[in-house]
Amino acid sequence: MGVLNLISGIRDVKILFVAVNARFLHTSLAGFTLMAGLGEYRRFVEFREFTVNQLEMDIVSELFELKPDVLAFSCYIWNIDIVLSVVSVLKKILPVKIIVGGPEVFAEYEGLFDCGVDVVVRGRGEIAFKNIVAALVNGETLSNVYENAVSESIFPYADSDFESFANRIIYYESQFGCANNCAYCLAPRFDQRPYFTPLDRVKSELKIFLTNKVKQVKFVDRTFNIDRTRAADIWRFLLENDNGVTNFHFELAGDLLDGDDIALLKTARKGLFQFEIGVQSTNPPTLEAIGRRTDTAKLLENARLLDGVYLDLIVGLPHESTETFIKSFNDVMAVLPYRLHLGFLKLLKGTALRENAEKYGIKYRAAAPYDILFNDSMDFAAINDLRKIEHILQMLYNSGNFDAYTLFMLQNFSTPYRFFKTFADYWYTGNFHKKAHKKFDTFAILLDFADIAGQDRRLMSELLKYDMLSRENIRTFPPFIADYYRYDRRKIDKKFAQHTFEYDIISWLENPTLPLTKKQTEITFHF
Repeated sequence: MGVLNLISGIRDVKILFVAVNARFLHTSLAGFTLMAGLGEYRRFVEFREFTVNQLEMDIVSELFELKPDVLAFSCYIWNIDIVLSVVSVLKKILPVKIIVGGPEVFAEYEGLFDCGVDVVVRGRGEIAFKNIVAALVNGETLSNVYENAVSESIFPYADSDFESFANRIIYYESQFGCANNCAYCLAPRFDQRPYFTPLDRVKSELKIFLTNKVKQVKFVDRTFNIDRTRAADIWRFLLENDNGVTNFHFELAGDLLDGDDIALLKTARKGLFQFEIGVQSTNPPTLEAIGRRTDTAKLLENARLLDGVYLDLIVGLPHESTETFIKSFNDVMAVLPYRLHLGFLKLLKGTALRENAEKYGIKYRAAAPYDILFNDSMDFAAINDLRKIEHILQMLYNSGNFDAYTLFMLQNFSTPYRFFKTFADYWYTGNFHKKAHKKFDTFAILLDFADIAGQDRRLMSELLKYDMLSRENIRTFPPFIADYYRYDRRKIDKKFAQHTFEYDIISWLENPTLPLTKKQTEITFHF
């Protein structure tokens, strides 16, 4: 460990805070917040970010070469395994103390001490981490466990941080705590009392993001619009100060929106706002079992009226059979959300649902992220089928790569679920999931499926041509388009391309309730 600086009376100790993010484009809100909260002790701590996609020994190597005396990690279900594995190696090659905090170590933390961990921080860590660093630099003895201590919110980012934020997602918290009591979530035990950062501070901090023209700011507030007046005030501020670049993402309670909210949000520039709304299920017994009080009809109607809406469903909840889940899926897809996230129940440590798993016959993976295997209402085969459908949903709908094709197919199947299930069966029976696909392979597979589904081949080729051009400036089309379409190369350059279509696709996309009519049109694509 470090030595005592006899002149200052402060121990010369090297402390590293390490964030292991799920992806490179993510930033560690916990890391930046804890650094900002150190105050006069900030100079004693270095901050490093890695991702779970990096090789474990590459992380070990970099940390080893830095020769830290103390390492602190923020732990989540997506990184706990690699964190503990890195810790086990570092403990063998360095005389290092290990501090861990975060949601994954809030409950059932005692076993961590057998994995090389020296100190556990339970709950919010702003005060605890500062106290730990102060104790380290002053040569004081550390406790093994530091409990939750709520502080006022801290703005996490310094001016110098924004240089490294190009094309990355910035996370921001304007309120913490949660008034809900969802059985599958740790929030009711982790952060119960909602705390709202003063509005004038929120606006000044958002102005920093706008000035720096960051790409996306994700509010991590669990229910952003729980205070409707406050939410509308922030939306108005962002509308008035829109820089034309930054996107703001909010998690909302969809049934709390009223007509004034919808009217206000409809004035936004396309791309200014994204909204994530947790539906989870439309089955009343399921919602009651997980402690969600939702006016589902109002939620879905509001979602229909908004642009940029992400809706969430969870597979494996209590009392949700295959039949009721199919209804939930069709109910949600009927509003044609911008994206639909189909998640699978995770039995997080410390949650009410994990504690009551036996009551609902829930069996789940022992290792993080603790995915459900089956329960009393849905067996493993049914959940496995839904995993396949989730893959197809990601590929066709959520990717945005096949919007025109998918919308048309949804209109020509009896239900949204029937389309995705039928295509999933086709995809997996054909073993397409086991093959690497070249640039146009998936388009050809989609066209073949449309043939089997009884759709007009020329029409479907036109829709796929539109989808291709919506994503890329195509110069060489696949054979099934090139065989009938010869475009004028003079109408193409690096920044735009003009192509002829046999169908009025644009008018139909603007109002999909109308029929897709055969009418020669020219469409200009900008790149």
